[in-house]
Amino acid sequence: MDWIWPKQIKPGMTLGFTAPASAAQEDLAHLERLAKARGYEVLFGPSCYRQGLYGGTPEEQAQEFNELMTTAACEAVIALRGGYGSVRYLHLLDYEGIRQSAKPFVGYSDCTALHCAIGRYSRLITYHGPMGVDWVKPDRETDLAHLFDLLEGRTSVIEPLLAPPRGFIGATMEEGRLLGGNLAMLCSLGGTPYAPATADWSDAILLLEDIGEAPYKIDRMLQQLRWQGVLSQVKGVALGTFTQCEGDPEDEIYEIGAHVLDYMLAERSAEAPEPFVCYVPTGHGSPHWALPLGAYVSFRAISNTLLILPH
Repeated sequence: MDWIWPKQIKPGMTLGFTAPASAAQEDLAHLERLAKARGYEVLFGPSCYRQGLYGGTPEEQAQEFNELMTTAACEAVIALRGGYGSVRYLHLLDYEGIRQSAKPFVGYSDCTALHCAIGRYSRLITYHGPMGVDWVKPDRETDLAHLFDLLEGRTSVIEPLLAPPRGFIGATMEEGRLLGGNLAMLCSLGGTPYAPATADWSDAILLLEDIGEAPYKIDRMLQQLRWQGVLSQVKGVALGTFTQCEGDPEDEIYEIGAHVLDYMLAERSAEAPEPFVCYVPTGHGSPHWALPLGAYVSFRAISNTLLILPH
């Protein structure tokens, strides 16, 4: 089954909001004002109003997500926040209906579980991008402008990429399908039916980002990807931001990019193409530029850009 792009949106359409993981705490009135300022109507799912730990029971959240992504009167679906919970109902999603409707879905963090499952079973490109929790924060206009440029079909180049600590690492140019998301969530899916299929990694550029993980935990997760065979197959790794992931003051600085490259090189033959690490402005915090997961992209080291290849 071939990958497909979601439909583009335009002002006048309706954005559907949902709490696919933890219960929402956002100012929905503020969120609605922001959407209407861009010319969009809004539809809030029942999960947006629920209190407690989650946005509903697994059955309630699955039903809402299925309806928003298929028959509901909205043209795109935006997660309010991550947290935890979306992995509880992946087995209840209507993957065929989601593919047929081809609506854009935007989220990150815990939504990595939804991105991976939809990518595997619907082969629909989804967007790792700012959620409702980010929309209502101050100084996020640039991030939102970039998200809507992507959703409305105006973006083909992601630039400038974040500068690596010690210069660019690895190959000069490579193309591949962008897969991944939150490192912890991706590792938690390992060995399940909802992780990317093993065969998909060989043509992939792996996106990784995280928050609140100590360096030794990050290394433990990277070792998991290493021994699962992921790092030996991917063409390269696109590192987003790792927010609040510092160790103790006396600890040696942990350079994630250098370790990722070492682990990729250690597990592949000398004849294999040279892998690379690049740095992208996405993750928990700002800048957070949206990226199309499942899309074919090309990394250009000379211009330090990520080019989204034609639909």
